[in-house]
Order: sequence, then structure tokens, then C-alpha cells
Amino acid sequence: MAVGAMTIISSCSQLVTLPLQGICQGGQPIMSYNFGAGKKDRVKQSFACQFLACTGYATLLWVLFLMIPRVFGNIFSSDSSLVDFTVWAMRSYMAGIFSTGVQISYQQTFMALGQAKISLIMACLRKLVLLIPLIFVFPMILSNKVFGVFVAEPVSNILAASVTAFMLFSRLNRILDQGVKV
Repeated sequence: MAVGAMTIISSCSQLVTLPLQGICQGGQPIMSYNFGAGKKDRVKQSFACQFLACTGYATLLWVLFLMIPRVFGNIFSSDSSLVDFTVWAMRSYMAGIFSTGVQISYQQTFMALGQAKISLIMACLRKLVLLIPLIFVFPMILSNKVFGVFVAEPVSNILAASVTAFMLFSRLNRILDQGVKV
């Protein structure tokens, strides 16, 4: 049952992450061009536009996933017991999906500003550094093992978004002041 629910939830989470990637990949050349041209204000405007689009979209889907998870479950299955389990699991798993808009937007901004190493580290942070260990730790400390696996996702999303935001805001002005190194 949990595997079936996870399959549905995984498909639904792609409704968030894939458009976010598209928004950010579309914004990268704009930010990069303005960064290379030394137009800090335009970089910040581009970043703000990208950030608002990403967080707005992720927050909208977050609300929908938490308010009407049954609709999404019914799209993928007619098995009522699977849909019931998916409703419960989706509310746990998607509890932090709103923060994905923040994390992806900030992480992709590092890439647009020529900070590929930091971007890669921030990209790996959410799934590799945080999620995988939490998937093993939470079931050991929570009584409901399945809940522990599902709740690892929102915890890793929120932590990764927080770390990525801290990294960007602690470095953004310095990166913009240094400009492009030719």
C-alpha cells in the first residue's frame, strides 16, 4: 500500500518540481546576462521575479495537495483503500513542498551567478545529505515507521531551503560585487 501511495505522490511532486526547474532554467540566462553586464539591480529584479514565481507556484500546489489530496489520488487509482492511504501519506509527504520553490530558486540562482560548486552542493543537500539519512533515522525514533519515511521529505525540504537561503543571502552581495571573473 505504501509503495503504491509513494508512486502516486512521486508523480504529484513532479507537478511541483518540473515547472520550478523550467522557471529557473528560463531565468538563468537573464540573470547571467545581467550579472555579466554588471547590472546588479537587474540581477536582483530577475531573482525577485523568479523567486516570487517559484514560491507562489509551490505554495499554490502545497495548498491543493493538503486540501484536496483525494482528487490527486483518484487521478492515478480507482482502488479506494489505496486512495485513502495516499490521502494520509500525501499530507505527510507534501507538508514541506512549499519550501521547494525557495530551495530550487535559490540553488539555481547560484548557478546563474557562476557559483556552480555551491549550486551543486545545495542541489545535493536536499536529497542526498538530508533525505537519505532521515529516511533511516526517523523510522527508528518514531513509532509509526511508515510515517517516519514519509515525514523525512518535508523535513529535508524545509532544512535544505533554510540552508540554501542562508547561503545565498550571506553571499549574494559579495558575489555581485565581485562580478564575473574573466
